[in-house]
Amino acid sequence: MSSRDHFTRRSAGLAIASILALGLGACLQPLYGPRADGAPVEAVMAAIEVGSVTTSTEREHFGHALRSDLVFALDGSGQSAGDKPYILTATVTDSLQNPIVSSATGRAATGTITAAARWQVENRATGEIVYSGSADASASYDRTIQRFASLRAERDAEIRLARQLAEQIANRLAIKIHTARQSR
Repeated sequence: MSSRDHFTRRSAGLAIASILALGLGACLQPLYGPRADGAPVEAVMAAIEVGSVTTSTEREHFGHALRSDLVFALDGSGQSAGDKPYILTATVTDSLQNPIVSSATGRAATGTITAAARWQVENRATGEIVYSGSADASASYDRTIQRFASLRAERDAEIRLARQLAEQIANRLAIKIHTARQSR
């Protein structure tokens, strides 16, 4: 095969790929982009107040971090304002696992916090559940002999976990809002 034939085949392949990319590009719509019906997804998400986040009693600070991250993810301001037509509530279950134990000391070398959140968005006026879903995530951390260092590492893992769950909930909610508006 000559280099000219190789060049011709490669050019034809690039041309076909370009045509397909342009054709498919018209089908894709950005999640947070402008919509045909005029209602941007951000406006609908900003109309949702973050209500209670229920967690186990020993992880109340985790629930607080998750609620704060949800407020920021939905509104972007980081402040929850009242009089919004929708309210989001979540219930979180979590577990702590120590998958690696040191054979020399008999202590756990790592910890993994796993959390599952079930959430719902309710219309305040009608009491109807508009959207609902679930999200789950996990975060690992190193444990040491120093107690304070291990506690701080666990707290940092909880903060990372809260951020992951908030991002998942906000993304899934945005997708549900986007697809609900599309189907109308």
